[in-house]
Amino acid sequence: MLGAHSNDSLEHHLASSSNSTTSSPAPPNELLEIERALASRLQGHRDYLTSITAADCASPSTHNASSDTDTATNSAVAPAPAPAPASESPLTPTSLPPSHVHAPMGPAAPQPVTLDAQNAEEQQLEPDELDSDSALGSDASSRTTSLSESIYNYRKEHGRTYHAYKDGKYIFPNDEREADRLDLQHHLLRITYANKLCFAPLNDPKRCLDVGTGTGIWAIDFADEYPECDVTGIDLSPNQPTMVPPNVKFVVDDAEDMWLYHEKFDLIHARLMSGCFADWPGFIRQSFEHLEPGGWLELQDYGLPVKSADGTHLGTEMHRWGELLCEAGRKIGRPLGSDVYPHFEEWMREAGFVEIQTRMFMWPSNSWPKDPFMKELGRWNQVNIIDGLEAFCMALLTRALGWQKSEVDIFVAKIAADFRNKKIHAYFPMPVVFGRKPH
Repeated sequence: MLGAHSNDSLEHHLASSSNSTTSSPAPPNELLEIERALASRLQGHRDYLTSITAADCASPSTHNASSDTDTATNSAVAPAPAPAPASESPLTPTSLPPSHVHAPMGPAAPQPVTLDAQNAEEQQLEPDELDSDSALGSDASSRTTSLSESIYNYRKEHGRTYHAYKDGKYIFPNDEREADRLDLQHHLLRITYANKLCFAPLNDPKRCLDVGTGTGIWAIDFADEYPECDVTGIDLSPNQPTMVPPNVKFVVDDAEDMWLYHEKFDLIHARLMSGCFADWPGFIRQSFEHLEPGGWLELQDYGLPVKSADGTHLGTEMHRWGELLCEAGRKIGRPLGSDVYPHFEEWMREAGFVEIQTRMFMWPSNSWPKDPFMKELGRWNQVNIIDGLEAFCMALLTRALGWQKSEVDIFVAKIAADFRNKKIHAYFPMPVVFGRKPH
């Protein structure tokens, strides 16, 4: 486990950032355009969030710029104290120059928190005891599968739909409800990462592969940011839009099969793929083989079960949920969460990668933190998780552990109640690990 920040220094920084009355300066023009786009796409989610929290959001001291903001700004960042050395784990914060996590936009946006301050797994975040916020709710082309009717003949199970190609390999739904949640989650990640799409230091990339592209939203954003780069997104489901930038293409394909791409890539990106691979080291080795010399593999993932610095997560349904999902993943041979990400560095090193670096972020379970930026992340993550609980649980618990749908429904309601309980100071570890193929 990563070592914690020094309690005194981190608490001093969080207290100073949460009590600051200095407004963030106006963002640059390019981020204003992003803000408008996000505002349009997330209007439904904001309305949902606002409707749930309206009764408890009257206090301006706790919510001046929270639920009606969507993206990051280039605000001035308060200096953060250096974190204590993390000696217990190979997942040590890197020596890269610290980027900055910025607070969401708004006329009185909270002071942002630097990545150094967020970049540790066991943070002593101070709970906000006074907060009134309520809890929320070619060969390759001939081998890869074309978009035929059979691919759209989805499996229907317990009121949700699942992919048809390689039926059963992906244990989460592919329906519109899940697609909407995935797009929300993408924007939550962009806020978390200070609007970064990746952390690998790219130099004029020409080809990029997005593994498990989902709705294609990351691939589209990356193609817009790098218009000279050809971006290929692969997934088991053809859920991607057809109106996309000219440098994007989507292919229905299985990343666990042998790759037959003739050209190699400058970046291979895989995000939130825990539970998707039976052989993670094999996937990482295949990625290494299909990178150009000097190319990068970046893995962005999550940890389960949830954690807390004060132990308030122990004995909760929220914690039991993570343990059960990990148990189910092991049973079907597709490990996930904390059974996977602690090994990323080791597997990448064994495959031949160099300059392997890790950034560790965290998503609070709800708005329990006192720090304004972390509070905002918690609000959005609460919506993200509660919206997705049925999707996360249904197939794994019924197929792997033999539960009935009615049992899953009751369990989901109990987990959601925990995610609404701000006395539980839980968070998800959110690691980003990237490494380079030598020249």
